Amino acid sequence: MLALAFASCGSPPAVPERLAGLRRTHAVEGDEALAAIARLHGKAVRARDGFVAHYEGDAGVAMLYVTRAWLTPLATWQISRMADGIERGRANAEGRFVHLRAREQDGLTLYSALGFGQVHYFYRSQATVVWLAADPTVARQALADTLRLVR
Repeated sequence: MLALAFASCGSPPAVPERLAGLRRTHAVEGDEALAAIARLHGKAVRARDGFVAHYEGDAGVAMLYVTRAWLTPLATWQISRMADGIERGRANAEGRFVHLRAREQDGLTLYSALGFGQVHYFYRSQATVVWLAADPTVARQALADTLRLVR
């Protein structure tokens, strides 16, 4: 069983060049990305790798935060904690999210919430945890691109 959990970790997903027609303007990977994500949470995030990417264009902006946990069960726990925190109205280092929803899509449990003028989506694919924050004008297409490119 443990071998299966390790096998699911795989290699980290590549940082997409574009989302929803927006071009990537900046990205950080590895320790720098994990430090940026930790600042958002107000605490360290248990992950072995990750990236943060910023996308911009005439239609809007989007941010993509991706971590790869050491084991799939850890990623499952992290997603559960994020959903629970939003549902209970807990604030992260930046503030609060509202209107948490969960649905099944493309074989994943996909969560969505609103906050800071953007639509936020998050999900887990094996040991990979993905958070997408996008302006409403590009949110659906950015999500479709993210689901296709980041698993």
